[in-house]
Amino acid sequence: MLTRRCQFVVALTCFVATFVVASVSLAESLHPVPKTPNGWEKKTVGRTATVFSKKDLKNDKTLTVKFYQRQVLDTGQSIQQWLTARMATGKAPMKGKWSDAPVVVRQTGNIIEGTRNFTAQGKKYMVRGLAVGIDKVHVRFASMTSSDGSKGFNDAISIKLLYDLFGVEKDAALKASRGLNIEKNPPKVKNLKAGGPIKPGRYVGNAVNLRDNKASVKYDLVLFDNGEFEFLAGGDKYRKTGQYVYSNASGRLNVGKKLVNSTYKHEDEYCVYGKESTGKMVIFAREGRWQRKLKWVSESDRPAPSEVKRAEEMAKAEAKRYKHVTAPGKGVQQDEIESVMYASETNFRSGAVQLDQEAYLLMKDGRVLDGLPTSPETLDVAVSRSREPDRWGWWKKEKGNYTFAWPVRPREYRQPKGSQVAGVPFEKGTRLAGDFGMASTEVNLASNYSSVRRWGIKLSENGRFLKYRNGSTQIGGVPGMEALSTTAWDDEGSVSSTTSPSVTTMSKRKKQGTGADRMGSYELDGYRMTLTFDDGRAEHHATFTDGDQKHIWFQGTCLYKRVAKKKRAAKKKK
Repeated sequence: MLTRRCQFVVALTCFVATFVVASVSLAESLHPVPKTPNGWEKKTVGRTATVFSKKDLKNDKTLTVKFYQRQVLDTGQSIQQWLTARMATGKAPMKGKWSDAPVVVRQTGNIIEGTRNFTAQGKKYMVRGLAVGIDKVHVRFASMTSSDGSKGFNDAISIKLLYDLFGVEKDAALKASRGLNIEKNPPKVKNLKAGGPIKPGRYVGNAVNLRDNKASVKYDLVLFDNGEFEFLAGGDKYRKTGQYVYSNASGRLNVGKKLVNSTYKHEDEYCVYGKESTGKMVIFAREGRWQRKLKWVSESDRPAPSEVKRAEEMAKAEAKRYKHVTAPGKGVQQDEIESVMYASETNFRSGAVQLDQEAYLLMKDGRVLDGLPTSPETLDVAVSRSREPDRWGWWKKEKGNYTFAWPVRPREYRQPKGSQVAGVPFEKGTRLAGDFGMASTEVNLASNYSSVRRWGIKLSENGRFLKYRNGSTQIGGVPGMEALSTTAWDDEGSVSSTTSPSVTTMSKRKKQGTGADRMGSYELDGYRMTLTFDDGRAEHHATFTDGDQKHIWFQGTCLYKRVAKKKRAAKKKK
């Protein structure tokens, strides 16, 4: 006969077992998975994943397909962006190491696939990830892992199990009464096998009137391997370039409003890409009696639009770049510097509060340089004094403050306006953590106009940086009399709205790009900040700080470390 203690233990064990089974059943009802194929095993791992596995006896390998629970997308985030971030930042399975960067392919607007290689325990593996989104709000992830050389990775049953997630998610969305947002497949085109990888290059063709078979407008379109397009002839006059959107599985291609199958519905503004029976890659579009067929004619002999823009920006930057420099470490040495001085004064001009500020390089030989156009250790003093003599003056220290005399009046020493602060150099390898920025406001009551602009650089302790700009403007808004127009913008795009007593309109623009031209790694050493961008560029900037590192000098301006709202509120309570 069982004692009361034993009875309690047995009852507790049964309760825990029942609770675990109930939890698993609840998880699967909320996040269902495909049916288990014959010969496969299914088990639940923790509370977030269901794993199917199969032994590949012929190759002595094990295939695994793992399904995770549904997640919510960030505001404005696409499924492709979500999967790219997950596969780029996630850890390799089996405590392994990634061998390369992920390759992400848009199969449809609802199914995005990515692959990535890794090594573990001295062996090579590949993981295939699938992200499925049905309503543009949620995303569901599944992955398949296979060892190198195993035929199982291309096994039809394995791939079907992975792709069955789409049907499972669609049924779950219908049962939960969630709105469906499923991309339509393009219409079938005679003698055209739609889909497959895009072949970069030039595509040329005409618009043909099917009533009389007469050709009219010529189209000359270039598809670049970085996902951009450019119309050399034809196309939308307001949008000659941009990023094309392509579904690899269906051949659905969007390159603007001039190559479409219908203009009556926004979601139908696409054309069809694929291979003809002749083997030629073509772009097909039909709108009413007009048919457009562009055939691949050659490789592209021109750079992508973004590369052209980048080259122009680099040329402008080169024209503005301070030229009187030498190699880092070959310029002014630390023991040659008396001080790097910062002077600032707040003024009110043209309806806005403005901060007048300047930095000066004081040398121990009694000379002073107006401004800090480059870090001292990269400054070629001899060349600078020879080619820009008006920037070099003389300094004296009187009653604790510095006074300067300039070539135009060499005997007249004056103290710079505003307060004086000695800049502190950084120790080599210093790491900062914070958002250092500068904000400006402008108000014009006469025209009911106001604006706020902010720019700066975010620095992290892991050595990464992000440059940014954002702001907002507002004009009008007298109640009952005039419309109120507002615009908010940042490096990712802008949102504008106009509100009047009778109507409200809103527009949104999103900029293309990965942000590689704004982020990267940084190094601090003395009065120099080196920025190495993710796109390969490198910049050297003059910099210094104050005693508590709450301010830094960057790009000719003193930037202030932003204080989080919670910390600011805590300080006020104290």
